[in-house]
Parts: sequence; structure tokens; C-alpha cells
Amino acid sequence: MILSVREVHRLSQRCFWAAGCSEANAKANAKSIWWAESYKGSGLTTLHTLLDELEDIDPTTMSLRERDSMTSLLDGESQPVVVSSTPALDLSCAQASEHGIGVTHVTTEEDDDSLPTLGHAAYHAAERGYVSAVLYADGSGNARTVLGTPMQPLPLIAETEIESPSVSYDRILEVIDAGAHGRRQTPLTQAMFVNPAEDERHSTADARLLDRLVRQATEPTGDGQVDQPGLLVVCIDPSHPAQSDEVGNVVEGFVRDRETAFTQVFDPNTITDRIDTLLQNGVEVEREMWRDVFEFSNGILAPPFEGSEEGAGFGLNELDK
Repeated sequence: MILSVREVHRLSQRCFWAAGCSEANAKANAKSIWWAESYKGSGLTTLHTLLDELEDIDPTTMSLRERDSMTSLLDGESQPVVVSSTPALDLSCAQASEHGIGVTHVTTEEDDDSLPTLGHAAYHAAERGYVSAVLYADGSGNARTVLGTPMQPLPLIAETEIESPSVSYDRILEVIDAGAHGRRQTPLTQAMFVNPAEDERHSTADARLLDRLVRQATEPTGDGQVDQPGLLVVCIDPSHPAQSDEVGNVVEGFVRDRETAFTQVFDPNTITDRIDTLLQNGVEVEREMWRDVFEFSNGILAPPFEGSEEGAGFGLNELDK
């Protein structure tokens, strides 16, 4: 069957609302689902997979453990990425707006079924004008990196799946775990300028910093062990007075030069055509999947037959006997 784009938004938002999220949280999470649908064709599938877990979602359990000028640490209380990534994004964007760079780490749940939505954070950062790197890792060997940069008509987004936490993720976490992130230098600077790089492709220090970040974000450490699943959202404001003009071109140049390093590169023109097609023709979905999502979105936990409890009348329960 075919659903309109508006109906996909409405169903997604109502599912999170039925799960107990506030209207604002539900709307933000629905945007993540729509990003996965419009970019990957997997948004509704992801939402359907999450239905059994939605009742455990509670964004209010998340807490800000620590924050300084450029770094924020969030306790995600085992909330999935679809829930925890938006607060992390907002914090990083706020810090980048003020200081030029923002880094946020949030703990997440193990075996997260919402990982297909991860790229929405890079997309929405780029929509706000920020260059971003979104890094995820857990102890089960799941590790992903998504890079985003502002472009027209849509942001350029590139995603890769690697077999262990990325070098960038590992180094930034080392700085945070050592408690050194509160110093005057950002954890990004401390983590990336550990050793001299053999190939410095950029002339300014801030562009070299970003280049090292994105390059090492696609390189696995080879060690799949992390203490707790987590997500790093790094945002850089290329228009900030502290940044050089060169910063805004780093991610695009890296992605274009190293497309084979990514599982998927979402070209803005191709995605624009895809979204136009979805707007005109709708989103195709299996009827059973739609039924499950629709019932949950209406707060219905359907009994074996859509009747009701024993003795509800009209003999509906007899049909199951």
C-alpha cells in the first residue's frame, strides 16, 4: 500500500507520542525516522522494528553529567540513538555557535535497532550551517561514522560502517575519560594532534584539525571493546570568527576524494530527486507493517481479535475459541 509523506510523519510522531514522549520529543524523533526513509528507504522499517522497545523510551531519564565551554557529557540511561542523538546535536550546535567547536558524548543502549537513523544528526547539523562528524561505537562490533557538510540543494552526507570503534572516537574518549577535556584546548585538539601527520593537505591549523578528525573517523582501531555504547557528535561552525575560510571545504573535499571509504554517499541532487518522487508518488509499505504501526500510533495494544476483554459483549471473543 502507499502512504503519503504527511501520513508517514503523522504515524511516526504518534508512535512516539503513544510511547509517552512529549509532543516536542515525538516531533524530533519523527524527523529522524523521516530522514531514514527519505535518504535510505528504511525509516518505516526501522520504526516497525522499534515498536516493541518504544514503551521503554523515556527521554526525561537522560541527564547532563558535565558541561564546559566546548564539551558536554550526557548520561543517556540506555535510550536508543533515535532519542539520544537530538539532545546531543542541540548541545554541540549551541557550543559551536558560541565557541566555533562543540563536542558532545552521550551513552546509549546496546544492540540499538535505531542506528539507521544516525545520519539525521549530521543532516540537521548541516541544515543549521555546521560541519559535523557523528561517531558511534558499542561493544558488539557495531561502529559507524557519518559526516555532514552544508551544500545546496541539500547537505552532503556520507556514512560508513566499520568493524571497530574509529580512531577519532577512541582518541576523543581517551581525553574525556582522563578528565582533560576541561582544559583550555578542546578535546578535539588534544586527541587529533597526538602525532605529526605525514600528509598535511591544508594550510591552516583548524582545517588540518578537521581533516585529521574526518580521516581518522573512517579508520577502525582494530579493538572492538568499549566500556559502554556511546555516540559522539562533533559540530564545527565554519562561519565562526575563530575558523578560517578553509574549514568549510574540508569535509566535501575528503568525501569526494575518498568515496570508496564510505558505505554510502548521499549526493544532494540524487536525494532531491528521490524526495520529489516520494512527495509525488508516496511511500510504499507492506500492509501488515502499516497495520502494526497504525495500531501502536493509536495507543492500541490489540488483543487476539479486535474485540476486547472477556465478556465485552457481541460474542466477539467466541471467534477465537
